[in-house]
Amino acid sequence: MSGYGGTPPSGWDSPHGSSQGWDPNGAYGQSYGYGPGYGSAPGYGSAPGYGPPGVPHRPANMTSAIIALVCNSLAVVSCCNVLAIPGIITGALAIQRIEKQPESARSLTIWSWVIFGVTTVLAIIVIALLIAADVGSDPDPYYPDEGI
Repeated sequence: MSGYGGTPPSGWDSPHGSSQGWDPNGAYGQSYGYGPGYGSAPGYGSAPGYGPPGVPHRPANMTSAIIALVCNSLAVVSCCNVLAIPGIITGALAIQRIEKQPESARSLTIWSWVIFGVTTVLAIIVIALLIAADVGSDPDPYYPDEGI
């Protein structure tokens, strides 16, 4: 054989039948414009997750942003946790930017989860303090411990 791509030498019999049309688009002989060292293609390797030009990349995943938005919304509704409202805003912005600005969407999703975590911890602390204050209080104000 003469190398990769191109046509096989004359007289070569393909074990799979005719050798005509085995690479109709020339995809195996295509070089994608890489020069020596494979790193000279402009823009290649600059964004993680993106391949050579013309090769489709993996679609953006918005599951984490949606779950962060739902969790922050539930925190506001169920616990009256108004501090989680910024988490709702950052989650909604992340969903909006997922296709056009994936790096910004990833950052906003992380911020939404951080806000959810901080507000959840603060809510647990406040509930624990309220329970501790109630345990230490007098159970029945009509029967004080001191006599009259």
